[in-house]
Amino acid sequence: MNTNKFKQTEIGEIPEDWNLLAIDNVAEVVGGGTPSTKDATNFGGDIPWITPKDLSNFSFRYISRGERNITIKGLQDSSAKLLPSNTVLLTTRAPVGYVAIAKNEITTNQGFRSLIPRQNVSSEYLYYLLKINTERLKSNASGTTFGELSGSTLKSLKFPFPSITEQSAIAKILSDLDEKIELNYQMNKTLESIAQALFKRWFVDFEFPGYEKTKFVKGLPGGWGIRSIGDVIELAYGKALKKDRRQPGKIPVYGSNGQVGWHNEVLVKGPGIVIGRKGNPGIVTWAPTDFFPIDTSFYVVIKDTNLSMYYLLHALSNINLASLEADSAVPGLNRNIAYNTEILVPSAEVVKEFDKFVKPLFGRVLMNNQEVISLTSIRNSLLPKLMSGKIRIEI
Repeated sequence: MNTNKFKQTEIGEIPEDWNLLAIDNVAEVVGGGTPSTKDATNFGGDIPWITPKDLSNFSFRYISRGERNITIKGLQDSSAKLLPSNTVLLTTRAPVGYVAIAKNEITTNQGFRSLIPRQNVSSEYLYYLLKINTERLKSNASGTTFGELSGSTLKSLKFPFPSITEQSAIAKILSDLDEKIELNYQMNKTLESIAQALFKRWFVDFEFPGYEKTKFVKGLPGGWGIRSIGDVIELAYGKALKKDRRQPGKIPVYGSNGQVGWHNEVLVKGPGIVIGRKGNPGIVTWAPTDFFPIDTSFYVVIKDTNLSMYYLLHALSNINLASLEADSAVPGLNRNIAYNTEILVPSAEVVKEFDKFVKPLFGRVLMNNQEVISLTSIRNSLLPKLMSGKIRIEI
């Protein structure tokens, strides 16, 4: 039977029936390594090799591989270690605090201190424990150039641990939420891939409905044309909106590399397209709802009403806009060069047919993203309460 009584410890109150344990007591801490990059035979093998960069935009719990693999020779000639599945991977330098769980045997570079759970320790519980204590991990890092959490310091840090049964019960609640979040992300990738494949088939391979009966003129279907971007859209400037001036709200704020926050004021009615202007020039981002683009970005205003945002999203994404940056110290998209760049303009009828297929796909993506926001809020609310014993689970 669970109890609601608490006891005082060096890190604060924890449930009376939980134990305060050092990391060294609950996991074997293992460092990583990098094979010599001068020897090409160290890389390109079958052994997954993870670096902090692989986790920088990673939103899942389990990871199976990174950008690069190493060979058996690379493993043997370096300090990298082959880690078993369910090892908890923790970045301890540049930056401190990225966490993931190894889905299979894996290796890491020296930016990690990986935790192989000991008996009666749940990998997923350990994962969530580290996630909720990111700031504590960072505060224990040392170094002038960049913070690094040493192996000895990590091993000495103490955290609350219930029984393995309760660890598993806590992890299951949080994992069930994360599993649904991850499923939505994966579904969205599939839906977006379907839309991209349809665009390629219709507007690159010219296999649109009725293409067999269409007369082609100079390699293009009749009624289609090639025009300059400036003839069909305007790249309008976003508006300055510093972080300290944003008010709490449900309007997404977009910068040059995607969404950067929220605000309570609409600048542009959605759906729309945001294109990076300064910092990340040429990055094309879809804005499914009303939005606020800041001054590091452009937003698309359609001049040719035969076109649609859904078509233009894919057409502009297929153009290497990043190569059109201005020659200056700060990378920036040259709008005049962009305006003179050519773009395919299909017939209005085919664009309308395309919209009929892809608009429902984008609608489903939006619903999934809204559900992710809701589930993430629930998870983030439960996480500190479950991990501190403020909410107990009957087991």
